[in-house]
Amino acid sequence: MAWIWNQIGVELPADWECLQFARDPLVGRCAFADRYRYRFELNWRQTPGEPDFKRMMKDYETALAGEWEGIRHVRCRGWPGLTGRRGDEVVSRYGRWFEETGLLVEVVLVHQGERDAALERSVLSTVRAVPPEPSGLQLWRAFGMEMRVPRMYRLGECVVEPGRVGLRFDGPGKPDRWIFRRYGMVDAWLKGDVRQWLAAQCGEPVRGARLKPGAAGGVERLEGIWRPKGLLLRRGAYAAAVWRDSRDGRLYHAICITGKKHRRFHPAEGADLMMRSCPEFLAVPEEPS
Repeated sequence: MAWIWNQIGVELPADWECLQFARDPLVGRCAFADRYRYRFELNWRQTPGEPDFKRMMKDYETALAGEWEGIRHVRCRGWPGLTGRRGDEVVSRYGRWFEETGLLVEVVLVHQGERDAALERSVLSTVRAVPPEPSGLQLWRAFGMEMRVPRMYRLGECVVEPGRVGLRFDGPGKPDRWIFRRYGMVDAWLKGDVRQWLAAQCGEPVRGARLKPGAAGGVERLEGIWRPKGLLLRRGAYAAAVWRDSRDGRLYHAICITGKKHRRFHPAEGADLMMRSCPEFLAVPEEPS
């Protein structure tokens, strides 16, 4: 399973699921578990420079002495770390600073019984920095979706429920936001076709909604004017796309709201059937009337 979150990428076993996540780009963590226990933590902290790892590991060793037994220093795939026994588990903690993003990344792996050195090598070899692309878009990959958003946007909300996942990225100015959603068990609740469903999702703030011709990959598109109630709420443009992935049967929904005037939006590409990903949105000048 590929996971890219807050400019950090990693490849994990397919049966590990994310149970905890943080939205703060400066400090936070994502925690993963299999069917039985927590297995992996991905921690990050923005720092002004590379820390003193020798001192940091010594401080960790002192702090963990009361919880772990048989603590020893290890090094795996260039990552310095500590490993030791905690009850019926063996826990390994590693750290590395990524200059490209300025993030201190700490990885924790939890093993039942004995330490699985091969698994640690496999996972640590994939942990990497994922800085913004030359296009200015930042790649995220989580919960079955691959998303590209402007580098200045921040994760404002992430909702994970049975049959539904949604991530909202907020821009530096209102009402700018990009929203990505993934729905399961579609046959049980979808009434009618996806074009009708897309139009029904606009809600009251969207005025003048217009369905656009279908795009490649079965993508349906809609554009309109974002006009929320309230004198102080900024208006803007609204664009959305929806498609049903032929491989997994799920429904994918992408929304772009921007305060820029005289712009229109469209997915740069259709649904990627191999990656099961959301399309990126590009803003282009309005065509002359």
